[in-house]
Amino acid sequence: MLLFAASVFFVIMSAWPVGENEEVNARLGLAGVETESLSPMVQLLRPLLVMMTPLVGWINAKRYRAWIEQKFVNAGMTEAMTTNEFFAYKIVMAFAFWGLFVVLFARIIVGWEEPILADLAIVVIGSFFPDIWLTGLVKERQDRIRRTLPYVLDLLTLSVEAGLDFVAGIHKVCEKSKAGPLVDELSFFLGELQVGATRQQALRNLAIRIDMREVRSFSAMLIQADVLGASVGPVLRAQSDLLRTQRFQEAERQGAYASQKILFPLILCIMPAVFVIIFGPIALNFIYGDQTIGL
Repeated sequence: MLLFAASVFFVIMSAWPVGENEEVNARLGLAGVETESLSPMVQLLRPLLVMMTPLVGWINAKRYRAWIEQKFVNAGMTEAMTTNEFFAYKIVMAFAFWGLFVVLFARIIVGWEEPILADLAIVVIGSFFPDIWLTGLVKERQDRIRRTLPYVLDLLTLSVEAGLDFVAGIHKVCEKSKAGPLVDELSFFLGELQVGATRQQALRNLAIRIDMREVRSFSAMLIQADVLGASVGPVLRAQSDLLRTQRFQEAERQGAYASQKILFPLILCIMPAVFVIIFGPIALNFIYGDQTIGL
């Protein structure tokens, strides 16, 4: 069985069109876009997921498939995984959770015969684990973009105010900035302009791909300036100041949250030890009287 599975895997990988997408992207001017890599666990399960794709192709769920594809775009995984592979991953994780928590832990280690509802609950939780994983990847990438956005926007503002136009300023930002998801998205924005997209449509696509409030506001202001024929420099300067202010406010908000989050471990772990040290001798003296004096 293992030999058969391995042979099927090598046949699939030999027929996989290696380098075709890179060649097409190079012709279209989109070769600079990098795709986020999968986690080691998903990479290990990738052959199994590829073999299971014919089994999940019948699943319709158009709205759910559209949601998954949108999350792939937001996570920068448009070429890393397909929707059918994601459905296969959900099935694999459902059985994995059932085997780990029900068969191994409950029945073998604990010896507990769980009801059928517990089995169904574990299977449902396991099937939703890939959704949580994908949402976490999107949030992590958006946090990386949010951290680099003020610097990139300041560099773009300086480039435009120095005499470059908006597109040339984006080129300069991509050349001088460190590699990251925001620079990759700006490179893709330039590639869309090269293949014939208008600036307004490319900005809308940029906001859709990143799906962040800051980028949507940035794109909307640039689109409005392009429609009205206004200068881009003051718009970029105002947006840069706004993002810097929002970043400081977010830092203050996170600091306030940190002081609240530390209350639970403080009350649960530190305060009982303090009470034992302070009130322990008093309680022993009250219970045993003068017998605790020698201690």
